[in-house]
Amino acid sequence: MRLASWRSKVAIPAATFVLGVAVATAGTPVWKAAVMVVNQAEFGELTYRCDQAMRSHMIAKQKLVTAPSNEAVHEVEAMEIGLLDCQDYDMMRKRLIRWGLTDNELSEMSLRAVEERAGTLKDVVRIHEIRY
Repeated sequence: MRLASWRSKVAIPAATFVLGVAVATAGTPVWKAAVMVVNQAEFGELTYRCDQAMRSHMIAKQKLVTAPSNEAVHEVEAMEIGLLDCQDYDMMRKRLIRWGLTDNELSEMSLRAVEERAGTLKDVVRIHEIRY
């Protein structure tokens, strides 16, 4: 009787716990891969739109510095509205982190988005390029 009691009180819960840890450990990469696949298209689009908004804003600011005018000021203000796309990108990035993705996995998703839009190595360089 004591043996049956020991099994039900210790062995079965311990075995269940060990099995749960094993399944969770093995399932984590599968979970992350699934989250990445499901969200890649939307994340890629938001990455592209934020990148374009930042690039347009930077160019408008450079124009303002080199040739100040009211028109240049209005262009910078218009480009600032485009930066709202970066807020959408940031919100999705934080949501994916809550779902378990790391910064490295999010960076991989961003690189895939760049590669999808770039036809050649020249396009990849242009997308990554920071102009002053």
